[in-house]
Amino acid sequence: MFSRLMARTRLRQLQLLVQVADQGSLKAASAEVGMSQPAATQALAELEQLIEQPLFDRHSRGMRLTTAGCVLMPVVRSVLVALQASTESIAALQEGIRGVWRIGVIAALSKSVTGPAVLQLCQRHPELRLEILEDAQPHLMQELLSGSLDLVLCRSPRPLPPRLHFEWLRADEAVVVAGLDHPLVGRRGLTLADLHGYAWMRAGRGLWIREVFDALFPDAGRVPHLYPISTTSVGPLPDILGDGETLSLCPASLAGALQRRRQLEVLDVVVPAPPGEVGALCTLDVVDHPLHQELIAALRQC
Repeated sequence: MFSRLMARTRLRQLQLLVQVADQGSLKAASAEVGMSQPAATQALAELEQLIEQPLFDRHSRGMRLTTAGCVLMPVVRSVLVALQASTESIAALQEGIRGVWRIGVIAALSKSVTGPAVLQLCQRHPELRLEILEDAQPHLMQELLSGSLDLVLCRSPRPLPPRLHFEWLRADEAVVVAGLDHPLVGRRGLTLADLHGYAWMRAGRGLWIREVFDALFPDAGRVPHLYPISTTSVGPLPDILGDGETLSLCPASLAGALQRRRQLEVLDVVVPAPPGEVGALCTLDVVDHPLHQELIAALRQC
């Protein structure tokens, strides 16, 4: 099957496959990739013949990926994203830019990548362009493995995939944050018992800070009162805490930046949880690249 796909698959078919999955309609997908609907129908049929399985279920409300289609789709997306990244790098070379360094970053570390040391690095290398993508860690790791990213700033993955190298940058601890007008702001020596009567905005699943939160209160023998919204996004946090009543756990790496902007306050309470590890994740072939080493040195200063 692999040999057939290599010999007979066209890039336009892969584009069409992605668009049909996204649009749920062959008519809309064919228009998006600039094909007539009959040509698109034939191109999709040829691809399904190569796979020897249907890639979509057809029904009255549109088209939905089959199990085989779901298996194939992430790979097809990665191929197209990597190809687009390569063409953009070539275009940058034509513009006189010697290198494009694509950096993925989780929300908790997004402020680090625009710190003074990194900006000074860009000034020393005017021929360099940094492109920064903020996303969830699992998706960033997929993009790194596909070749679409050069570096990912994230938490230490467990387990570490064989093709990747993790460079430790610093420890990160969990802190309790509140709105600027919360009654506990400014009080010294708080304990978890002092926080028990307040609602907690819990981070979304899959985040390190959510794991810390879920372990914190059972260990203390308490059941927290939960705010009705959970989110993996940083954006809504200051607004939620602005009610003057709600609390949240937050990585210190992010809380410090938000506190400096007067968007929230960090409470004086010790969170009894082991620190997390944050660092830079890259493929093994990038570890010794001079630019990578210089960027790592700059990130250590952030």
